[in-house]
Amino acid sequence: MGSDPSTTATSEFRGFRAAQLVRAAVLVVVGVVIAFTAPLHRELGFDLWVLGGGLALIGAATLLEYFALRGTSESWWIAARAVVAFAAAGSLLAVSDSLTMALVLALWAALTAVITIMRLTRGVQPMKVAVPSLLLSAALAVFALLFRDDAVALIGFFGAYAIIRGVFLGIAAFDPRPATDAVPSSTQGSE
Repeated sequence: MGSDPSTTATSEFRGFRAAQLVRAAVLVVVGVVIAFTAPLHRELGFDLWVLGGGLALIGAATLLEYFALRGTSESWWIAARAVVAFAAAGSLLAVSDSLTMALVLALWAALTAVITIMRLTRGVQPMKVAVPSLLLSAALAVFALLFRDDAVALIGFFGAYAIIRGVFLGIAAFDPRPATDAVPSSTQGSE
């Protein structure tokens, strides 16, 4: 006796939803930590550690999302997003000025936007998740470049991005009606 495909798809969607909620919670927590440590943001070293730690946590949460979707034809896009976050976090260890910090942040945000565009055009990410991610990531990249000499503004923009992105992702995860193109199923081969 084989397992019922609808039961398997429902179970996979629950795992995906849980992973989305973890990523949403991590984003919100990162944003709140940045907000509540505002007096310490005068030190570039502190900002670099907070930014690097936040990106590493986002990468780890994204990796959980990948494991919830592995086996689908598009799961590697999620793995790529996790790798980009880890690479950005790691590269911040070598940063010693706000300009380079801004470039790393802008590159991470731009690559996140590109990955989102690719997933959206392939029809594997629902609009309700992709559009806020795309707009927020693109805005963060632009603001990082515009305010490249102000580390406090950079960390503030990243914190705002994290909170807003986390809220949108959390709302999408709680949506009781999964978009058909977003249900992870090995029978569908898409997320």
